[in-house]
This record gives sequence, C-alpha cells and structure tokens, in this order.
Amino acid sequence: MKKFLLSVLVIGAFAAVVVPSLAKDVRLPAVGIGADRVVELQRDDQYWEGTWPWTVDSVYNATNLTGVTALGLLEAYQDTKNHAYLNAAVRAADFIMIHLGSHATGLLHYPRLTAPDVVFLHRLSQLTGDPVYSGRATLEWENILVSYPHAVDLDNRFRAINRPSTWDIAFFLEAAYLSNDIEWANDAAEILASTSDDFYYGETGWYALNVGASIRALVDCGYAQDYHGAVVYLLDELVGLSDKDNGIDGWIQDTAYGVLAFRSVGGAGHQYANELARWIARNQDQSGGWIEDGDEYPEIDGEAVRALASTIGKNVAVQGWDIRKNIKSSWRKTVKEGEGKIVKPFDVE
Repeated sequence: MKKFLLSVLVIGAFAAVVVPSLAKDVRLPAVGIGADRVVELQRDDQYWEGTWPWTVDSVYNATNLTGVTALGLLEAYQDTKNHAYLNAAVRAADFIMIHLGSHATGLLHYPRLTAPDVVFLHRLSQLTGDPVYSGRATLEWENILVSYPHAVDLDNRFRAINRPSTWDIAFFLEAAYLSNDIEWANDAAEILASTSDDFYYGETGWYALNVGASIRALVDCGYAQDYHGAVVYLLDELVGLSDKDNGIDGWIQDTAYGVLAFRSVGGAGHQYANELARWIARNQDQSGGWIEDGDEYPEIDGEAVRALASTIGKNVAVQGWDIRKNIKSSWRKTVKEGEGKIVKPFDVE
C-alpha cells in the first residue's frame, strides 16, 4: 500500500479516455483496456517474472503487491474469458510460490507472503480448480501466524507503528477465512466492526479506504448479520464520501474499494457501485491505466480493473447481501446547516 505516500490529488493530472460510441456506458471496454495494461506492465525478465514495478518506469519492483494487483486479472478473466488475463495471473502465482514465503524455493526475496497474496492464491484455486494454489496459501497463512498468532497481535503492531489501516486487516481477515482459521477471522471482524475506534475510523488519511475495505471484508466473509449495525454505519459513511461526478474525493484507489464495498452489499448499493465505476472508467488514462497524484501505480491499475469488473457480471469478489428490500437510493447531497436532513439511503428504521 502506498496511501501514506499520496498527498494532494491534482485533478488535472487525469487524462480521460474519450470514445464517443462508448458514452452510454464505459465500464465494459475499460475493463479490457485496463486489464491489457496490467498484463503489459507485468515484468517478464528472468528474476521478476510475474510481478509489477512500484510505479511505471520504476526500477523498484513491489513484490508485496503482486497478489493484490493480480486479483484484478482474475476479475477481468471471469467476465471477459480472455485467457491472456488468466495466464498473467498464473505467472504471478508462480512467482509468489517460487520466490516468496516460507516454502519458497528461490533465494531472491524476503521469505514472506502478504495477506493479499494468500487471498489471491485461494481465489485462483477456486477459479481454476487447482488445489495446489489453495494448499500453498494455507501453508503460508500458517507462516503468517508465527508473527501474528492472533488478530489482536496485528492490531497492536499497527498501533505501535501508527499505521491505521483496516485495509490491511480486511485482507488478513479474508486470508484467515479462506484458510479456514475461523477464530482468527472472528477476532479480526470484531476489530473492523469497532466503528467508535478513532485510531482506524478517525480523521486519518486512510479513512475512505478503511471504510470501503471493512465493509467488503465483513460482508464477503459472512459477518454482515453479526455486525449489521456496524455495516450500516460504515455504509452511511461511504455514501457520504461518494460523488458520482468525482468518485471518492477524486482518488482512484479509494473509489475502487468503495465500488467493491457497495457491490458486495447489493440492493441499493448497486447504483452507487455502478456510478462510481463509471467515474473510474471515465478517468482512465490513454495508456489504459490510471494516474494517481501524477504517477501510475500498477497496483491501482489492478484494483481499478477489479472494481470495474465487479459491476459488469459474475466475478470472484461479489457475494451479494441486500441490506434492506425495496430501498430507494439517491446520491447523498451535502446540505447547509438548517436546510434539512442529509439523505441516508441505508438508514434502518
């Protein structure tokens, strides 16, 4: 994650792809264009087969972001059936299993896997039916437990280094859930649902990203009913941050996780997911990727593709959960004091 590196977004840095014939809905073509860009940026030399540079043209390769970037390729393949995307995802998985983690056979890189890598391997196994990927993911989850035997240990670590990121905890929760470590997952869900915790949900640079990631993990991993009140609270917050004309504060990455959150909830959330996804597609760069604060991050390209693909068809991210039937949604508008109540489409009466 590089959110801590990003400062003030210069909206003028975005160069939108303008294709008149696609004006009605730019999401579907944007998925293919974006996934092609992710494949194009994948390193294919002897030592970096399967991973991506930190930023385009960077000499630094972000091995810790291999899994989170490749998740977008899985989504794109699921919807387009373009085997180039699946092949690139397999190359990423091969790189992970050879060079990363405690069971790696290569000697080039730090022997660990991140939680998104574990999630990616599990999801690739589900998609391909190959148990090798899920077996390796479970082994690497056990390796993670050496450092963080309980969710509270990860929580304490983040507090000690002042990293208020439920984005990370959300991926750890999903990794635990997919590895069948339900006790760890339960404890992580409790942390994500603690909406009164100012460390994670106060006024920090992680806020929008935290809200979107927490919703997605709680819903997709089956905790929506257990923490219904927390999910509703976070949804109201996310609605308040959303603007179909400017995404979530103009950030591609935050908007992408907002899309995934709304899409996983379902119901009235679909409208929000679709509108935010259209904003992402409209702000696609001519290269096929996305520009964030003046740079193109392959990770964000993958996350944007994942978000877009989640809104156009069947995909691996969406489970679906209707918070309330027959809900009437509209974009939450900012109102001046005294003009009336702000609309909260996800309020529970």
